[in-house]
Amino acid sequence: MARYLYKALNQDGTEVSGRHESGSKEAAFEELSERGLFPLTITSPTNQRNRLFSKGITRKLLTQTMRQLATLISAGVPLHEAIESLRRSDAHPELAERAARLSQHLRRGEPLSSGLREHFKELPDYVSSLVDLGTETGHLADTLRDAADRMAADDKLASDLRSALAYPAVLGLIGFVIIFLMFLFVIPRFGTLIDRSGADIPAVSRIVIQTGVWMQANWVIVIAGLISTIILLRWMVRRNRTLVRRIAMRLPGIGGVLRRADLAIWARTMGVALANGASLMTALNLAERATKGADFSAELAGVRRGVRSGEDLGDAFATNVSISDPLLIDLLQTGKKSGTMDKMLLLAAQNYEDEMAAATKQLTSIAEPVAILLLSVVVGGLVISIVMAMTSLYQFDF
Repeated sequence: MARYLYKALNQDGTEVSGRHESGSKEAAFEELSERGLFPLTITSPTNQRNRLFSKGITRKLLTQTMRQLATLISAGVPLHEAIESLRRSDAHPELAERAARLSQHLRRGEPLSSGLREHFKELPDYVSSLVDLGTETGHLADTLRDAADRMAADDKLASDLRSALAYPAVLGLIGFVIIFLMFLFVIPRFGTLIDRSGADIPAVSRIVIQTGVWMQANWVIVIAGLISTIILLRWMVRRNRTLVRRIAMRLPGIGGVLRRADLAIWARTMGVALANGASLMTALNLAERATKGADFSAELAGVRRGVRSGEDLGDAFATNVSISDPLLIDLLQTGKKSGTMDKMLLLAAQNYEDEMAAATKQLTSIAEPVAILLLSVVVGGLVISIVMAMTSLYQFDF
């Protein structure tokens, strides 16, 4: 007999916890259910200790969960049983606990979409919207699978952007550390020598050396200031994401990648929604909520209003969206004429994603030499200023 730790809801809906001895985890689940409890989690003490050091639920795990639900439902498994299988899963303790709460949510007769929004807050907004759409049209498995594909595509985009900026960021960090250490340990040594000689050195050299001497004497203040600056910048970025994105959109290279990302997200969300039986207005609403840029979302609201007033989708997009291009407009018009709007939109999304991958690769190839050049210029400038100071100490005869 093994001892398990459990959390459960009693018949009043109150959460209770305790220990229960049973032959297996499945047997413990059944025995607790027979006692009138609704088990949320059942773990061994070892797993409970390991949970303290486990990571939270990742996007990858959430994507796998959506795919697992889609597979079970497409295989004919009822939704309640599919959620129960997640609850009994050992993939992650927190996932099992949330699945248990989601199961209880469904037992109260509430919809799956609201349960996902309540208990899986990390999921993007379009997931619950697609779930609503799948529930209404009877294609829940398809919409869950499409939601997982969208999440995977978003993760790949984020990964590509991080990869593009990782190497320049590392170079910048190394360069900053080198310059910081030079100001703390190397440059101040020359300050003592120059003070003893009383030589008249160039102004640039004097500024550099005096800065190094001050930083060495006040290194605690300098480090505290750096840490405070980093924390302040992070806070400002989080509070002003819209402004940061607007600035990034104007940067060479990065702006092009972000514009393609916006178009790809919009086109793919529209295509997925239409392929699963959504009306055009429903798809427009869903795609508008899925986009990340505030300015782009405002333009899409204009597209939605234009379509509602009877305007053609291609014309409304060309009129209201500043980053539209002829390819997308042609595909929208072709999709309307041929009745294959969903396929044309998915084709456009794939095209933008391919362009984005190429632009990201090009951005990486440009960013690396630029970062090296900037690092070389700064370090070289410091070395030259020191050399100029040293040559001022002596008279050289040629």
